[in-house]
Amino acid sequence: MTNPVFVKPGMSPKEIVHNVRNLGAIALTSTGMRDAGQSDYKNRLRIRDLSTLSANYNEMGLFSSECHGGARWHVGIMNRRENPFEEIALLREKMPNVLLQTLVRETNLWGYRPYPKNIIEHVISRVDIDVWRCFSFLNDVRNMRTVAEVVMKRGRLFQPAIAFTQADWTTNDYFLKLVTQIVDLCGGTDEIILCVKDMAGVGSPRRIHSLFDAIKQAFPDLVLQYHRHATDGLALPALLAAVQAGAGIIDVEEDSLTRFYGQAPLLSVASFLEESGIKVHINTRAADDAVQKVREWIRHYEWAESPFKGFDHGVLLHRMPGGAFPSSFEQAQKGGFLHLMPAILKMMSLYNQIVKYFDVTPGSQVTWVTCSGIVNHYDKERGMAGVNHVIDLLSRFIEEKKQDFDAMSPEDQDELLHLFRGAPGDFRNLIIGNYGKLPMGWPADWVYTSCFGEDGREKIAQRHEESPLDALPDEDLKRLRQELTEQLGRTPNEEEFILYLMHPKDALDLIRFREKYGDAPIVLPTDVWKSGLQKSGDKVEFEYRGVPYSIERVSIGSEHDGVIHAVMKVNNQIRVFKIETPRARKTEIRMAKGVADIGAPINGTVWRIGNPERGTVRAGDIVHKGEEIANLEAMKMENAIFAPYDAQITEITVRLNQMVKQEQLLFVLEEVKEKD
Repeated sequence: MTNPVFVKPGMSPKEIVHNVRNLGAIALTSTGMRDAGQSDYKNRLRIRDLSTLSANYNEMGLFSSECHGGARWHVGIMNRRENPFEEIALLREKMPNVLLQTLVRETNLWGYRPYPKNIIEHVISRVDIDVWRCFSFLNDVRNMRTVAEVVMKRGRLFQPAIAFTQADWTTNDYFLKLVTQIVDLCGGTDEIILCVKDMAGVGSPRRIHSLFDAIKQAFPDLVLQYHRHATDGLALPALLAAVQAGAGIIDVEEDSLTRFYGQAPLLSVASFLEESGIKVHINTRAADDAVQKVREWIRHYEWAESPFKGFDHGVLLHRMPGGAFPSSFEQAQKGGFLHLMPAILKMMSLYNQIVKYFDVTPGSQVTWVTCSGIVNHYDKERGMAGVNHVIDLLSRFIEEKKQDFDAMSPEDQDELLHLFRGAPGDFRNLIIGNYGKLPMGWPADWVYTSCFGEDGREKIAQRHEESPLDALPDEDLKRLRQELTEQLGRTPNEEEFILYLMHPKDALDLIRFREKYGDAPIVLPTDVWKSGLQKSGDKVEFEYRGVPYSIERVSIGSEHDGVIHAVMKVNNQIRVFKIETPRARKTEIRMAKGVADIGAPINGTVWRIGNPERGTVRAGDIVHKGEEIANLEAMKMENAIFAPYDAQITEITVRLNQMVKQEQLLFVLEEVKEKD
């Protein structure tokens, strides 16, 4: 293959679509730099290692490299301490022939809540990406409108994606209606590529062939791409079915990255398709070199792999998407309830029949937090007997009674009416319409009573089907920029401001970390970045901005009053570093005990004290029943805390960005009685 590059940055969307249509072969997108790491390695793959593939990608003849977006953006800021903008700049330099691709969650972009239109416009117009894959977990095409407008106006390729699952209600007619809406939104088929996003990997080969065939018959000129996770073990025949029915591009990842929940292996897929008489556009030598390059560093990430090993055909029932599998297991492991995962997955399979949408971010987080919360609640109260009881209750309700609430006994009805009482704030927002229109309509009325108690009827009356683009007022960007300036004590640059708009708390943590430690996350080898220098005499050598560096561990002193002194040799010069341990600033944790105490409902991080309408609340303020007084972030979901009655705040015991434990004291309130 003399010149495998057929699309590259700088081409117009119309040129890119034309070249794909006339390629005469199946094109490939490699997800190795993004979704492979999200699905099987908890988003811990570092850009320092991934960038070693750049030279191979530059010669491989890929359609694109999905190297950006999704949860990689957030975890990069939060855990890897990498700035998404520096990743883009690095890859632009190292692989100029490759289209860089991102994944955005329509109005949520790279976050987990809907953003107003002016934030979406501001962010999309300033991020240097070639291919913008955009999906809605509700398949609400209206929510894609602003992303589509800004991307297409910039002359970049917009790739709308329809979220796919295999269920009795996701018929070809349902999907064709969505495709028609997308084509109308984008003004035809000449400047877009449509992606079918099978995020859980549940599409059977027959079902996928039927869907792609139906779309191609309705829109013969529309270029189709198939994104499929490998979870159920049927990825290769499903990919074959898609291309036989008209898909022009498919998603793959390097064979040496493939585990269980990401995409299918690149070289294996190419070989399978070629054996089936289908030409694949790939420079096999460069692809094989990339596969071998991964083997040089992938061993450093064994710790990040999911403890739930093997393919999982049960995904057809619980529909946990590949991108959510490892992070959910990590959260379960940290929370001490890993043993409950089989029960949580069963609970998810039942929940999916009560509230219908697509289990892809943020929907997958809503499902996970809601279902894991229910299972944990029953486990804490009654152990595994309680867990088995609630699963049996829902199984009877769904499978035997066909969700006929009146057919359940009075005792069972009462229990169902308390099932969602501890549901997270995002579940509550979902069922009243704050994310947009649910694809199959609202859940049954009993769900609202179960979630909101005596306010259930009121919440039903408040439901709305507006897109967040129309429902949310614009944010004051000038005020937010000034807020960040005050937090940093200096003027932020544009990239820092965008990070702050997406993830305020974690962006601040990243900025402060990088101010303190510089480019250490970019230059340190992965084994040292994770584990440090283990013993005296251990040394790390690297080059930074053209200058060689050497750091050697000499000695580590004993801890005294929460302080440790480390002696290091930096470029042969002895230096002593003072390290404060958590014990150096240990404070007593107060727990909620009295009737006036408001405790944390879960483990989480305090990311707001007050509410968006009122702003920050302080000791001495009067708050009203049902008013949001704080918000905790846990498992990427918001959890609002509301005043239980009209009260005056007598004490606030936590601060912004503080991590808190379940039942830790947050507020002390004094009830305000109405005057006669």
